[in-house]
Amino acid sequence: MQVLLPKILVIFGYIVLTFHCNKMKSVRLFTQRNRNFASAVTACYKFPFATLWCLLFICTTSFGQNSFWYDFKGTATLKVNYTHNPGQGVWTVFTHNMFPDQEIRLKDTIPEGFGNRNYVFPVSCPQKVTLTTAGKELTLLLTPGSTLVCNLDFQDLAKTSFDTQDSLAAINEYLIKKDLSVSIPFRIGRSIAVQRATTLEELTTQMNKLYIEELQFFTKEKSGLPAWYHSYEYWENRYADAAGRMNAVPQREFSKQTKEPVPSNYYNFLDSLAVDNDAAKSSYSYYIFLYELFNKRMKDHDLAHGTKSDFLDYQIAQANKSLSGDALDFFKAFIIQLVHNHYKKDVARNYIKNNNSVFTKTIWRDELSAYFKSKEAIAGKGKIPPNFALVDVKDSLTELKSFKGNVIVLSFWFAGCKPCIEEFPAENILAEKFRHKPVRIVSVCVNTSEAMWKKWSERFGLKTINLWANSAWEQTIVEKYDLRVFPKYVLIDKDYKIVETDADRPSQGLEKQINSLLEK
Repeated sequence: MQVLLPKILVIFGYIVLTFHCNKMKSVRLFTQRNRNFASAVTACYKFPFATLWCLLFICTTSFGQNSFWYDFKGTATLKVNYTHNPGQGVWTVFTHNMFPDQEIRLKDTIPEGFGNRNYVFPVSCPQKVTLTTAGKELTLLLTPGSTLVCNLDFQDLAKTSFDTQDSLAAINEYLIKKDLSVSIPFRIGRSIAVQRATTLEELTTQMNKLYIEELQFFTKEKSGLPAWYHSYEYWENRYADAAGRMNAVPQREFSKQTKEPVPSNYYNFLDSLAVDNDAAKSSYSYYIFLYELFNKRMKDHDLAHGTKSDFLDYQIAQANKSLSGDALDFFKAFIIQLVHNHYKKDVARNYIKNNNSVFTKTIWRDELSAYFKSKEAIAGKGKIPPNFALVDVKDSLTELKSFKGNVIVLSFWFAGCKPCIEEFPAENILAEKFRHKPVRIVSVCVNTSEAMWKKWSERFGLKTINLWANSAWEQTIVEKYDLRVFPKYVLIDKDYKIVETDADRPSQGLEKQINSLLEK
């Protein structure tokens, strides 16, 4: 009895918590399935002292010892049963776990007719998965520990249904309906508007229209969704819209190669948007918004004072000033991880080493340190580069180790990558310049179908050693070479050791780096 009593109290406390959060809906569902608990539920609700005691017990015993709002090691399963496939050939699946940073991008061959596919993804909090097939992008949602069965009919995607034992079925039916309600998904619509709007005033008009349409759709359909998802979807939409507007200014400036005047009222959308928002702490878009907001503040500060702030120090300072609670720890872990993966590993590692109290909860520091340690196994300076055997445009198999004795440049790219395209002319110039020297410039195309790889190779006339990573090699290469930003250049010396994992671009200082290795 002493063992059973705490468990019973935890169950009672959980029921009461659900009672308050979902306004009787979840309790009714529970009691319909197990009427023996009905009287217990009523008793807990009528006696607030007992209810409070149960809730305190949960917080101190269950959450305090065994759980946390963010599941660092969480996974979720997606099972797709498909019918009437006319021969689509390949579909793509994409998802991104924010922390620890794990990006999954799969291209899977789908046989004609009927079949199924099972995928297991790292999922630490509510996380979206994009399934692209039959010319459509379908958005799905997974939660840690969940199993989502998606029944997809290629003849009519609107008939897609879901099998789960919780509210995920209703949520994913809503997301599918949302994607199919418009010709272009709202997320893509925002990206197109950023590129095509002639002025920022026109962009504001288009973004307003998209935001209102998305909000109206949510308002119309939300009655069939669980209460927790009401908050999640609302804030996800708001912060996605705001992040898109903020990123549009530097993005348009970069693509147009000219500074565009910003209307005085352009940032008015910030006036009604909370910066410190615990209700949005599980939203991917919330942290992207914070990143963009703090970047803007840093730029404005530096312009006003004629200074150049240290990126990481400034972002952390803004987080400490503007955020609180779980969102504060999450953002700091996210931004330190970002510096580690996309800028300078040593800067991120040293920051953690020299700032013991950077997090309010030490679990974030522990997880970040474990993440850094896990990255030591990937390709790094002084290490032998992971080998691969890939096909070239003539269907010949080429191994990386066959180039031993040469200075080797690995250029990683994928079809549709604009920065990659911008480097192709400079890559071709380097390939010609070093043709008769012990230098091999090797282009490795990932995340791209074979047909598209060949099409792009021909279109841009690549003169490098041009290789394609098929499905058997792609995931290994992405993981071993830590491919998160494209294009990425890895420099290998004549002793077959990696000297740079993030070498300069061909249009910048790569030629100088190659020459320095030739002189040794």
